[in-house]
Amino acid sequence: MKRVGIIGSGNVGTNIAFFLAENRIASVRLVDIKAGVAMGKALDLMQAGPLRGYDTTIEGSNGVESIVGSDVVVIAAGRVRKPGEHRIDLYLNNSQTVKAICADIQRLAPQAVVINMVEPVDSLTLLAQKTLGFERQRVLGVGGLLSATRLRYLVSHALATSPREVTGLIVGPHRSTMVVLRDTVRVSGIPAAKLIGEDRLDAIIEEVRNAGDTILQMAQWSTAFYAPSAAACGLIEAVARDTHAILPVSVRLEGEYGISGLCVGVPAQVGAGGVERILEVRMSEKERQAFDSACAELRSAIQQAESRQTAS
Repeated sequence: MKRVGIIGSGNVGTNIAFFLAENRIASVRLVDIKAGVAMGKALDLMQAGPLRGYDTTIEGSNGVESIVGSDVVVIAAGRVRKPGEHRIDLYLNNSQTVKAICADIQRLAPQAVVINMVEPVDSLTLLAQKTLGFERQRVLGVGGLLSATRLRYLVSHALATSPREVTGLIVGPHRSTMVVLRDTVRVSGIPAAKLIGEDRLDAIIEEVRNAGDTILQMAQWSTAFYAPSAAACGLIEAVARDTHAILPVSVRLEGEYGISGLCVGVPAQVGAGGVERILEVRMSEKERQAFDSACAELRSAIQQAESRQTAS
């Protein structure tokens, strides 16, 4: 069984461990710098096993050395966004944590596929890839996969049908400027707009764009973690089981879609080594313009953040 190291045992890290255990995907090493936190949560998860029907190994540790030799390492140790907080401020705060974690990964798990969960996902996935110096295919961020699962739920809810019947692809940065490829939003192969109407689909897409903010505003001091954890588990499963699944992930582009030097969400085939190939899908002219504009906005935001770091 493959080994997954999870750095950060907050809501996201712990739920990833739980989903991995229930699906018998991989053994888990849960790490947290706070004394006893990871050990306590790992013990709690293992004691749930007899009732939930799993015996997957979950171990907790205060020391990052426990990730040594991991096949996959998940970065889930960043601070969560506060209501009304700008992403650039969150980036500046979390970037130092991500850099420090990457230094440990370089030393302890140099062959691992690395999955970043820390917000803002795209810019920090790029920072992680640069800091690690790993091939870009081995450093991924969960963005489009999370947004797609939200889209699938909302469409299925509108039609009172199973979300398993719904497909949908979202590309671009993991922020409100994300691009929903409307033709891919289908229910058992039928375009969703033909079933719920264009206006209802527009409203759902807008809800998907703002889903993270909506949950944050509702919960105030707790950002979404069940859906992000489920998205991470889906990505980890593709790596651990070498499924070659086609999933939307944030990965550094170098010429694909005419973009270079940015991590943004695109559909990719994912297996044991991370991204095996990036799929370039056709977009309408309107979608392409939105994609290019969103990428330009992301690049500008990263440059602003880097300028502020240099100035300080």
